[in-house]
Amino acid sequence: MARIREVAHRMFAAEFNGSRHEDRGLEENAPNYIYTPLGAHVNRLYFIGNLMSKTNSGTDESPMYKAEVRGPTGTFYLFAGQYQPQPLTVLAKLEPPELVGVVGKVRTFVRDDGAFYVSVKPEMIFPVTMAQRDMWIISTAETTIKRIRAMKEAMKMEDPSIEELSRLGHEPTYAKAGVEGVGLYGMVEMEMYLEAVKGALSRVIGSGEREEPGAMEDIREDTVEEIEPEPPAAKGPDDIKERILAIINDLSGEKGALYRDIMSSCEEGKINTIALEETIQELLDEGAIYEPTIGIIKPI
Repeated sequence: MARIREVAHRMFAAEFNGSRHEDRGLEENAPNYIYTPLGAHVNRLYFIGNLMSKTNSGTDESPMYKAEVRGPTGTFYLFAGQYQPQPLTVLAKLEPPELVGVVGKVRTFVRDDGAFYVSVKPEMIFPVTMAQRDMWIISTAETTIKRIRAMKEAMKMEDPSIEELSRLGHEPTYAKAGVEGVGLYGMVEMEMYLEAVKGALSRVIGSGEREEPGAMEDIREDTVEEIEPEPPAAKGPDDIKERILAIINDLSGEKGALYRDIMSSCEEGKINTIALEETIQELLDEGAIYEPTIGIIKPI
């Protein structure tokens, strides 16, 4: 049976590259996940950065590209071969530096000495604007801050639980991440991740003059909302979020809606895949929808 594609997580390189734990299924061709230091369980991700280099270690007839995409908090490493035709075609044409968006799957490698490395197997590479980059930074900062907050709370508990973190006001997705992050990584140094978020936001803010003191306590979600630029067509009946939520409601049966059916309806409605991926994640974050099982989306 064909596997259902998962939502791509927005994530900074600082968190992604710090991952040291994977979750591999036992069955053949099972999807590969990682657990990040902030507890995110990731199979696919979406990020934006500057394509800084590309190297073809294959041949002209059978290329194999290694590429580096530098984001605001670090570098993502990409590997694309014959089974990634769209990224392969795009990489052949692009000349660094170029601002690009990437949707891809997690790729892991463990050396004999136990050293753990993560990289990305791209599914799509596409040009983006600075405005799109800024929106991605802001939305990624927001979800990262929520994971940091849940982790900080979980680290204070003798026996962290999703129920207790939820009772303290953390959304279920982040409560689960907090519990799993502490279980796998223990006491994580939060300062480096907060500094990474602040550094990323300074790209949007400019000089960073609005940065607040006491970053460990004072980075707030309302600060993120305050600097967010107005997205195009954010109001009115054509609002993409409202349209996608309406599609989910229309397709939902007793168990919810298949993600692939939502994708098909969005394609018919001229809503591109990236807009769908981002909006689904936003709706999950807001608690408007949830995933009872992987590949099934259900409205609250």
